[in-house]
Amino acid sequence: MKKVNVYSQEQLLQIQSEFSRIKDVCYLDHAGATLYSEKQMENVVKDLTSNIYANPHAVSTSSQSTIDAVDIVRYRILSFFNTSPEDYSVIFTSGATQGLKLIAETFDFNGGTLIYLEDNHTSVLGMRCFAPNCRELKIEEAFELLTETQTKQAYNQDGRNCLFVYPAQSNFAGTKYPFSWLQTAKTKFGRCYTLLDAASYVSTNPLDLCQHQPDFVTISFYKIFGYPTGLGAVLVKRSSENILRKQYFGGGTVLMALSSKNVMVPRQNIHERFEDGTLPFLAIISLAHGFETLRRLELTPKLISQHTFNLAKYTFTNLLYMHHSNGTPVAVLYNFSGFEDIQKQGGIVNFNLRRDTGEFVGYSEVMHMANLHGIHLRTGCFCNPGSCQKHLNLSSKDVQKHFEAGHVCGDQNDLVDGVPTGSVRVSFGYMTTYEDADRFLDMIEKCFVTHPVIRKRRQFEAHFYNERNFNEEAKNKIDKKEYTLPPVIKKESDLSGELQKIYLYPVKSCAAFEVKRPWKLTEIGLEYDRRWMIVNASGTCVSQKQIKNLCTLRPILDFACNALRLRINDTEMAVPLEPSNNGPNSEGFFCNSKVCGDKITGYDCGDTIAEWLSDHLEKPGLRLLRQCDFNENIAANKQFYLLPTKLNIFLSTRQAFNGLEIAFRETKHYLTLWTL
Repeated sequence: MKKVNVYSQEQLLQIQSEFSRIKDVCYLDHAGATLYSEKQMENVVKDLTSNIYANPHAVSTSSQSTIDAVDIVRYRILSFFNTSPEDYSVIFTSGATQGLKLIAETFDFNGGTLIYLEDNHTSVLGMRCFAPNCRELKIEEAFELLTETQTKQAYNQDGRNCLFVYPAQSNFAGTKYPFSWLQTAKTKFGRCYTLLDAASYVSTNPLDLCQHQPDFVTISFYKIFGYPTGLGAVLVKRSSENILRKQYFGGGTVLMALSSKNVMVPRQNIHERFEDGTLPFLAIISLAHGFETLRRLELTPKLISQHTFNLAKYTFTNLLYMHHSNGTPVAVLYNFSGFEDIQKQGGIVNFNLRRDTGEFVGYSEVMHMANLHGIHLRTGCFCNPGSCQKHLNLSSKDVQKHFEAGHVCGDQNDLVDGVPTGSVRVSFGYMTTYEDADRFLDMIEKCFVTHPVIRKRRQFEAHFYNERNFNEEAKNKIDKKEYTLPPVIKKESDLSGELQKIYLYPVKSCAAFEVKRPWKLTEIGLEYDRRWMIVNASGTCVSQKQIKNLCTLRPILDFACNALRLRINDTEMAVPLEPSNNGPNSEGFFCNSKVCGDKITGYDCGDTIAEWLSDHLEKPGLRLLRQCDFNENIAANKQFYLLPTKLNIFLSTRQAFNGLEIAFRETKHYLTLWTL
């Protein structure tokens, strides 16, 4: 497929210069959070270190400067969405989720109904907790009801207040829903107000609030600028303010309050009444540098939209045309539009993979291979249960069955009886390149396609429901086929083998140490196996996914000197095998870290070894930690595992590595074969 560039060469070079940290990284989760520019962060730091910003509830000079700076950001937000303070107010929140909750708990339903689209974020489903009545609107039903040609009221004929919530763009598959629904919903649902969840949409698309005017809009700024996180907003249409009934009041929201009596007078402006407590004013002020970054790079939302759409269409089409050697399609693509129209589809590609047998590849397997190739993507259901069920053709009984089988949101149980519990999502941002898309596609082809690869045109049956082509046949285009798992080849009782060699990995993710003497087997595994780990400046354990050179770090257990010797090339450094019984020495100290979801209490081995590791692994801020194994720590943490995984001993056979050994020889690479 042809690569279409909408950026100028100057823009591409400028973007590249401001994102130098990702030159070796393929980041494809912009629907989750986009990336911030390095120049943007430099300007944020320069601003905060050059000015004094104070609590805006005070009346000092610095406080007034802060108020002015925050107000300027409010105006800039409204301008970004082509509206003004006369039409909309900006209420700052911690994100789109808090914005949805804020509307749900303050909206005056008056016994009315919350109507929400099937394709919605989990946070929208949470709004049901505050609604007297709820109704889910199926996707096909929405397109059938909310047509401009039908004017008859379809629901809520009792005249009670109704709130209709839907996303401008699905965070699951990038489907864009019609803005015309904002107006037709008021006709079809009677006394209806509309809430547009625009968090996914505005990250890469223009929202014109002069042309389309929902009563409420929720957004998260990190999806647009990458920074700051923990900051969003609700845009409230001025004519709809009175439908919100706020009960709680916090600091800064009142003109007067009495301690002895339940008396208070709220402030006049809606944002002053609804923003309880001190605003995150430094984060808000930092937004100005996000807007400035887009201006400096000469990027408009419309241009970004076209750029991300082109990248997604390129990726989608290549996956669509990719086949195994026997002609079986590689990807099952979850999409309503087939990328035929930018008005109906955003920069998101959602899919699952199939083997040449037709069986599904679990999304966790795809995630692990992507991680090994430096590709950052997203798997699961993406906090959108309705769309996940819709695209994967899962009934509510299926989801319940998966839950009873042990699958929960966010885990790695990707297949239940061969049926996917989620999918894989790649999404694109304004700094994503075609090189990123090709790197991702190359990984899919290398790891999951039976060669020789066949590329042939495959018709994608687009089933995007709209006012013009809605039909019953379009409701069930997604295949559903039962797949059986491969039969067990042999029973465990039939397996036998001879133990040939044992290798330990004293330091997580580093080279192995061969056991050549009798060795102690403890209640948690082989002694000294995976007892040390290397952490970065934030205290997080690192692996070869982050630092490839870890494989060159060779640990040696020297019992004669009671030391762990670490060797890289011709240099060496040693630390004691055991920390001092009298507590930390002059260099070491105790600290906490986290590995594979478990809290680890460790002993920091000191500054000397830390500096040596940082220098030789060419990564500043590294430190060596030894996991504590004191009885009290074991008692406190009942699940006391070895550092890298909950599999304390891994068993493999020489036969399993024969093909790998041959492949390395053919490519003239060296392979040390460690077998048990």
